[in-house]
Amino acid sequence: MKNIFKFLLISLVFTGVLSSCDDKTDLPYVDKPIFKGNFTDGFTGWTTYSETGSQVWTIDPTYGNPNPNNGSDFPPNPCAKISGYSGGNNANVDWLISPAQDLSKYTEASIAFDNAFKFTGPVIEVYVSRDYSGAGSPSVSGVNWTKIEGATLSTGEYKYAFSGLLNISNYTGPGNETVYIAFKYTSTTLESSTWEIDNVKVYGSN
Repeated sequence: MKNIFKFLLISLVFTGVLSSCDDKTDLPYVDKPIFKGNFTDGFTGWTTYSETGSQVWTIDPTYGNPNPNNGSDFPPNPCAKISGYSGGNNANVDWLISPAQDLSKYTEASIAFDNAFKFTGPVIEVYVSRDYSGAGSPSVSGVNWTKIEGATLSTGEYKYAFSGLLNISNYTGPGNETVYIAFKYTSTTLESSTWEIDNVKVYGSN
């Protein structure tokens, strides 16, 4: 009986230690994104804006990331997709802009996403802004966009890559109630790659 009691006591202590460790590692950056965008509802809440050209962002119902490597629990099918190729290479500049994110109550924030591409052309770019007007006035003209560097991008052949966590903590705190994340696609008359974006997440912590 004493041995059984000792075993139970040790088990409870060990479980408490694990729970304590879990509490410390259960960071918003890992488990609790404040925004998830996987395009299962199409572009609901998102804004697509074509600055140049006829090709635009679309929803592909099939080729979302089937094996998300960022802990995503999203269904694997839909993704946002764009290609400047249509009967040949075409010049395009197209924006895919997130719903407004309220980062005013956080001191740190990051974004992350899955991405894949094929064919040669300019790479996808990521931007953030606090003065975009939103879907009611979708033009990006005159808006201050800051380019976010450091994303890990796909190696091609439609192989998905996880971007990693991209720091946008400069856009947290009071006055940052409406922050927008944007993906900018560019193609030319010489090169028109195809890009797919899936499992967009925004994380905030204090």
